[in-house]
Amino acid sequence: MNLYVSFDIAVVVIANWLNLVLSLIFLNRVYGRAAWEHWLGYGTLVMAIPLAAIAVANLAGGRKWAFWVLPLFMVAYLAVEFLFDYLLKLDFRHTALLGPYLLIYYLALFALIGYAFLAGKPYGFVTLVTYFINLAATFYSYARVGHGK
Repeated sequence: MNLYVSFDIAVVVIANWLNLVLSLIFLNRVYGRAAWEHWLGYGTLVMAIPLAAIAVANLAGGRKWAFWVLPLFMVAYLAVEFLFDYLLKLDFRHTALLGPYLLIYYLALFALIGYAFLAGKPYGFVTLVTYFINLAATFYSYARVGHGK
């Protein structure tokens, strides 16, 4: 298997992992399990490391721009998430910061869906399914507890 195919599969696995773990985070928010939500969040944050490494390797390998730019949207989102929720511990979900935060969140998710489709249509469709699971959990959480915290 070519190295770039391995990178692409890794990004697809990470995209689906993120969608499913984010779904669990939203469901834990509904059921008041803040500690679970917090620790699951670490499971998302660590994904910035392989995504950043793959983006750099794709850039260094001269791949088309989408193969290195698209993962960086999620890296940026995860950096913002780490900064706001874990480092500064801001209650930003009830401020004007929520709009830009949600914008980068959805851009990051869409970027990984786009990357999955670049890797192959079946990967893209699987990633869409896990995205819609994430979206359903998001709507359920919002309907039950709003933005939480």
